[in-house]
Amino acid sequence: MRGEVVNLGAGERTEDAPLLQVGQLVRLIAARLRDEFAAVRVEGEIADFRHVRGLHMYFKLKDEDALIDCAMFATANRRLNFKPADGQRVIVTGQVQAYTPRSRYQIIVSGMRETGVGKLLQQFEALKRQLREEGLFDEERKRSIPLLPNRIGLVSSRESAAARDVVTVLRNRFPALPVALYHTQVQGAGASEQVVGALRAAAEQKTCDLVILARGGGDLEDLATFNDEHLARFIAAYPIPLISGIGHETDYTIADFVADRRAATPSQAAEIATPDAADWLRRVERARSSIGEAAGSVLSWRGRSLNQLSGRLTRAGPPARLMQCGQRLDELHDRMRSTAVRLPDSGAQSLTTLRARLLAGSPLTVAGRHQTRLEWLVPRLGAAAHSLLASSYRRLDVARSALRGLGPQNTLNRGYAIVTGPEGRVLTDASQAAPGSDIRARLARGTLHARVRK
Repeated sequence: MRGEVVNLGAGERTEDAPLLQVGQLVRLIAARLRDEFAAVRVEGEIADFRHVRGLHMYFKLKDEDALIDCAMFATANRRLNFKPADGQRVIVTGQVQAYTPRSRYQIIVSGMRETGVGKLLQQFEALKRQLREEGLFDEERKRSIPLLPNRIGLVSSRESAAARDVVTVLRNRFPALPVALYHTQVQGAGASEQVVGALRAAAEQKTCDLVILARGGGDLEDLATFNDEHLARFIAAYPIPLISGIGHETDYTIADFVADRRAATPSQAAEIATPDAADWLRRVERARSSIGEAAGSVLSWRGRSLNQLSGRLTRAGPPARLMQCGQRLDELHDRMRSTAVRLPDSGAQSLTTLRARLLAGSPLTVAGRHQTRLEWLVPRLGAAAHSLLASSYRRLDVARSALRGLGPQNTLNRGYAIVTGPEGRVLTDASQAAPGSDIRARLARGTLHARVRK
């Protein structure tokens, strides 16, 4: 019956089809399966795994759409280098055969191996557990990110979209901040060692106080470079604060867990690394206004104090004292006349005594003493006011210097230049200027025009 072909197509009328017994139909189906599915490779997830008496293995292979029975006999499964289990994703090779007594079909498995992703996932989880137990993921050992870095190192592939995204965000947020690119391969054989080399170069130059490690998204195999144990330990011991911006928001790598800060995307890593220049200028302006208001308040208070002291000096000054002495003199004069009338003899003596007292309390004498006191007070008041004003101006100068230090002009004053192409775009890479094109270099004072030779 094996060589017999029976057409069961819908196009043939049922009454014209040959009449078959059940066994004949089942054998025909089995023969067709053996012929057309003699060698298959199927990927799926193991379910309902059974290893009967340590010999034959029976399980189902499934995906989100269907499942199929599988049998792997002892002669085949003894060659396996791993222990199958429910939930594992595997690729099986074998032949589809029908089990005629029950009219069921199954794969007779001759070979089986774990899928690459499944093995990578196991390695990822094992390394993750190991490094967590060693404390490499602890927040206490991680360094803080500088509020305003002087120079940022970018470790990435120069051709990658991730590097372009990081540079674009850094330019938009803080144009004057220098960025150094350390090129490295981010995928494929030897990529993890290249990443270590780029990180080492950034550390040895000692010009960056913050490093961003960036790469675009991908699956677990694409991101395998950043799940390397040697790279993870190198990052954990890295002397410079490091932000990882690897993949998309849902992608996690071992490098993310050991980095000082993990960003969901390369662009977010750039946002974490830099403050917004416009926001900083607003904060400085607010601080400047606060200093001005505080200085004005102090000056106003000191002015009121000076007015109060001036009023007190006026009330206790020579004119007021002379008036008091004049009143007292009039009183004494009246008493003297009265006494002279009553006691002529003793009046002369009393007059002499009174004259001496008047001389001692003379308005001129009192005025002289107060004039001396006034001359002593006035310079001190002036010196106090001058010192207060000088202190306020110094604080204002400090705030103004801090504001200037944050601007692009200060960066130019240190010897840097802003180079733009013919279209006015800022150039950050030599490859952006073609030979023969005109470029301009803006310096702290003036602009240089040049032409690219090579």
